[in-house]
Amino acid sequence: MRIVPNRLMCIKAYAKVTKEAHNRSDHSGLVRGKKAPEVIAEHKDWIVRRWLQRVNSEPELIGVILSDAERQDHVPDLLDEIIAHACEYPIQIEERQKAAERHGTLRYHQGYSVPMLIKESQLLQNMIAECVQGHFDEINKSTLVPDLTKMFDRNAHELKESTRTYIRQLDWHTSRGGDRR
Repeated sequence: MRIVPNRLMCIKAYAKVTKEAHNRSDHSGLVRGKKAPEVIAEHKDWIVRRWLQRVNSEPELIGVILSDAERQDHVPDLLDEIIAHACEYPIQIEERQKAAERHGTLRYHQGYSVPMLIKESQLLQNMIAECVQGHFDEINKSTLVPDLTKMFDRNAHELKESTRTYIRQLDWHTSRGGDRR
């Protein structure tokens, strides 16, 4: 037997959806909501904590002994940059370039490998996506894909710069027969 919702159930459901959309709409009838970067900014501390939990549960990453502060040192500033980029706010390119270079150099000297840098970056991206998913109903869907694209592009750019510096460190130390420390 096929269950067909009755007309009253449909009307109530439609009224609820319409009321919620009206509460989030302006007078032009367009549904508004928060932009994804706003949600990320509001939940930045949660993202950092969750990212750290995930990193600390990865056997490959915890093979390098670091304090939580050392492990997450770059994440709050990186999130700020990701948010600013997605909102098209000006970013101090030279300052961020230097921060990415410091991160690559630091991780090299701490004993990370390039795959470990990539894993950290992937986990951050996953935590951003998890935050967006958890607050999906609050987000303006019309800007979601471009916002996520901008955020993930900035994360990838930072990873590229950190990796480039890491490899320069590796090449320099290898050419001199030295160790990382």
